[in-house]
Amino acid sequence: MQMKLDLKQQLGLLKNYFTDQECNGTIKQKFQGYLFMLVFFLLGCSQDPKFDNTVMREFQQCKTNNGCVLNMDKAFEFDWDTVYYFSGKYSLDEINEILGFNLRNYKDVGARLIFVYKGRDVYSYEWFPSHENLNEDVYLLTDLDFFKVDRHNAKFNLEKIDHTIFVEHSPFRNARAELLKIKN
Repeated sequence: MQMKLDLKQQLGLLKNYFTDQECNGTIKQKFQGYLFMLVFFLLGCSQDPKFDNTVMREFQQCKTNNGCVLNMDKAFEFDWDTVYYFSGKYSLDEINEILGFNLRNYKDVGARLIFVYKGRDVYSYEWFPSHENLNEDVYLLTDLDFFKVDRHNAKFNLEKIDHTIFVEHSPFRNARAELLKIKN
């Protein structure tokens, strides 16, 4: 048996469906769940601006475009005691072994800075180093695949080339030469 309803009857049924308290509660829960997943997905996929904004602010406070120093101890106000840098050569297992704990948030994007406080990760900044990403606001230059720096020694040179601010960790001569070759 087929029922054919006109538009007014269809709209009436939809109205009843969405105003029914039992169904309405379920719909609201599902909607909230989908909304939460969407927000989580969007935040997870977007570049976290905290690091970039902090570096840009510190650079703007410098008197000149050269000779600026990023003192991470003062620049990043959250609690942390050590910052680690891992190039894209490190797997999650290798990173966890070096850190001594399992990383809570891991995106397989390439290079990363991981800020640690009392044996747990509190903030991470990930990026994919490539010449296509040189239009980004902030870029880390180093020749190393890994480094670990305690909070009080986390000082990095800042230099602006074109529109990009480079956070430089010695040695970075090879990284800079490669970068300038790509840019030209």
